[in-house]
Amino acid sequence: MNSCQRRQQGMILPAFVLLLSLGGLGWLLSGQDSPADRAARQLAADRRTDHALQVAREALLGFAANYRNKEHPNADFGYLPCPDLDGDGSSETCGGQGQLSVGRLPYLTLNLPDLRDGSGECLWYAVSGAFKNNPKADAVNWDSTGSFRLLDSDARVIALPGDQAGLAAALVIAPGRPLTGQHRSPGPGRCGGDPEARLVEAYLESVGATTGAGPIDVPTLRPDSNDRLAAIDTSDIYRQLKSRASYGPHLQRVFQALADCVLTSKLPSPVGGQAHGPVQLGRLPALDKLQGPCRNPDLRDPAANWAGMMRYARCTSGTACLAGIGQACRGALIFAGERQGSQRRLGPQEQQGIDAYLEDSTLAALSAGQLTALPAQIQLPFATRHQPAAGDVALCLP
Repeated sequence: MNSCQRRQQGMILPAFVLLLSLGGLGWLLSGQDSPADRAARQLAADRRTDHALQVAREALLGFAANYRNKEHPNADFGYLPCPDLDGDGSSETCGGQGQLSVGRLPYLTLNLPDLRDGSGECLWYAVSGAFKNNPKADAVNWDSTGSFRLLDSDARVIALPGDQAGLAAALVIAPGRPLTGQHRSPGPGRCGGDPEARLVEAYLESVGATTGAGPIDVPTLRPDSNDRLAAIDTSDIYRQLKSRASYGPHLQRVFQALADCVLTSKLPSPVGGQAHGPVQLGRLPALDKLQGPCRNPDLRDPAANWAGMMRYARCTSGTACLAGIGQACRGALIFAGERQGSQRRLGPQEQQGIDAYLEDSTLAALSAGQLTALPAQIQLPFATRHQPAAGDVALCLP
């Protein structure tokens, strides 16, 4: 064998080894797309989606629980931000009063990164008109109801017990990858295309570009949808607030300011007054007819939010007819707290009633001319934040 033949044989062996290596690598790579591997990737994507939704939900609840602090010292607590409607990551003014709004999650307003779901898409967000901060509803409190009715795969309502109408106050939505017929053009913003959040249907199947007051139906498990949702209801917002040691004193200050306004305004007649023993019992007059601290800028918004939760009793005789603790009273202001049992406060008709707000023991005490059995301090202990703060509280009006 000459030297040339030996060199050719020496080259064949490495080439053969290389081919075997490439074949083995191809076999290994083909195995990476097995059903188990695809399931693992989907699980990882689902976890990223769940994490993003949870982070956004907690940030929104924190926004509501701290709304009055720092940037909004004259507002009340409990408001949620409007969505980002122009692609800059910040909340905007959204629609008219009472209208729900759908857009992107305002991550900069919430001090968050641009949260992404498992497919890499930025999160979307829908808020009801009853809770959005701009423009605000006439009153925001724990009787406020949401705008989103959740439906299961059989189109049956999934009632949220924390809202008296069973509705969601807000939704955080992960849009997932585009489906057939959805066209998402790229854009210069951090969240890509559709910078003005106008083409909702290109991202979401569960919620359309609706701007009414609601409620609207939101399918959660449509076969033609890959949206993932995280809901916030009324009790979620107020459970956060009731967990704070400072929230009971805040409500007490609003309560006292309204009582002082009634006294400063010389005990005007209750609205819709009904006879209960020695008193006429009804609702507070409109705040623009009262004078005093409830009209001051720092309490005007909270007073408007909670005045409907009060019931006002005035002695029919015009003289002191109620026995308070250590003093006689010409009237009483009563904070009704959260509803309990069969109490319903949905709609103007139910909200005008007395039984939907005050307990039987409170009505009996008023009829007997006694306030001594009723507490004068709003107590919201952390240990009972999951239970309604339903006990009536009364302030003597001497």
